[in-house]
Formats: sequence, structure tokens, C-alpha cells
Amino acid sequence: MEKKNIMLIVNPCAGRKYGERLSDKVAEWFRQEEAECHLFLTEKRGDGTKFVLSSGREHDVIVCMGGDGTLNEVINGILKSDLDIPLGYIPAGSTNDFATSMKLSREPRQAVRDIMAGHTETIDAGQFDDRYFSYVASFGAFTKTSYTTPQSMKNLLGRFSYFLEGARDLSDIHAEHMIVTANGRTYEGDYAFGAISNSRSIGGLVKYGKDKVDVSDEKLEMLLIRMPNSLATLISEIHSITHQDYYDSPYIDFCRSDRFVITSDGASDWSLDGEFVRSKGTSVVSCIKNKIHFIQPEKK
Repeated sequence: MEKKNIMLIVNPCAGRKYGERLSDKVAEWFRQEEAECHLFLTEKRGDGTKFVLSSGREHDVIVCMGGDGTLNEVINGILKSDLDIPLGYIPAGSTNDFATSMKLSREPRQAVRDIMAGHTETIDAGQFDDRYFSYVASFGAFTKTSYTTPQSMKNLLGRFSYFLEGARDLSDIHAEHMIVTANGRTYEGDYAFGAISNSRSIGGLVKYGKDKVDVSDEKLEMLLIRMPNSLATLISEIHSITHQDYYDSPYIDFCRSDRFVITSDGASDWSLDGEFVRSKGTSVVSCIKNKIHFIQPEKK
């Protein structure tokens, strides 16, 4: 049997610097599984995309080891290159929402085994204007903490760091007036938070039930929270989202579609898988259907 030629892209700073400590071991574990493995270490933002653009076609499998942001860069490289090769993911970040949604092992040695023995499923991704995201585009309350929280705090406290940083901004929460058109229907309001996603978990705040999200159904889920009249109401709405009991709430707009046209009063700040992007006033978010050939572990 011909050896698989694996491109291993590692963010050495992700999470508690697991990548820095384990990159050589992970590469060796792939070699022990009878694969060729070429290691690429990111040094700055955007390296993951550049590596895939320059060398992706030379490999049979691309494996990403890092957090949601590193995965975002690799998927951007795959989609920009129009590559049709499998993608494996070894979660090593602070939150790993995508890995949680896909039920991937967080133990690196087991993740290597799962990638080598797993099967490939095509899944959807998202596009925000000319950029791609693997699982979520979001704005509003708590969103900017994903790209302003220092990496050292993320490493030390993980997901809890987002709540600590976000708590500093509660008094500064302001509404974004937006008009969203999807499925021939218009949603308009002053929103404190919004997310368009392809995931069952978003930052530990939003948790969709298994029957609500199918990552391969060619649809994205939109959740918008209207600006509440008090902090207590906002906390209550977040609680209802976490417990998946929100569809009748007057503060929440929800729909499922493959295309969203979003208009705001001016430029607004968004997060794509934790990476900052500024909208142009009017943006289009669309589902990239069944373009990522994602390696899933075999069911036990």
C-alpha cells in the first residue's frame, strides 16, 4: 500500500502551546502509522492559508493542529485553491468549538489514529463576502473578545477567559441596527448579538440540539438577539439559548438558509471563527455546499 503523504500544519502558540511541545511527536506518530509527514509551523497570522496555497497540492492529506483560527486559515487555503483532498483536525486551541461539534478527540495521539483510520465526509463551510469561515460569523456582545483577548489569557483560562474579557464590556454593549434578508423574508431590529453558523456549539454560549444542526445540509443557521431592556434580560436570553428553549422568545430571530444579505447603518465588526473582519455596510453570507472533505473518526 502506498504511503499517504501528509501535510501537517501546526500553530505552536495555540491553546497552552500544545503545538510547540508536541509538533515533532505528532509528526512521528503519523510516520509510525506508515505515512510520510511534512511539518509546517505557523509563525504569524495568515501562514496557514499561505502554506496550503503554496504546497497543498503536493500532499494527499492536510492535517491542521491548532485552534479554531488556525483551522479557519487552512480552510481558506483549501477553498481558495479549490483543493479536493481530505482535511484532518487535531484540536489544540482554547475553545475548539468546531471539534466539539464534530466530536473529535482532544487527545493528540488518539486524534492521529482517528485521522489515519477515519472516513471522509463532505461538510459545508461559510463565506462572508470574499472570506471563508469554517463554522461561525458573529457580531455584537462577547464577539470581539475572541480576537482581543490576549493569547496568554486564552492559554491560561481557556473558554472562561472570553467571559472575563466580555464582562468588562457589558456596560458598553450597544445595538447594531441590521436588516437581514433570507428565504424571501426580512428581519430588522437593533441586535445585541448575532451569529450565522454551521456548528452545534458557539463559544459555549450557543448550543444547538443535535436535531437542529446538520453540518452537511447545505444550510447555515442564523441567530439574532434583539437588544434587551436590561442586563438581566440579556442573561436570561443567553440562558435560554444554552438550554435550547428560545424559539418563542420575542428577543430572538432564528432561521435556516443558504444565503443571507445583511445591511447595517455603517461598517460593523464581525468575527469569523475568532478572526476579525469589518463589514462594508452590506455583506452577503452564503453556504459553501459540501466542499470540505473532512476526516471523521470511525464510530465505535
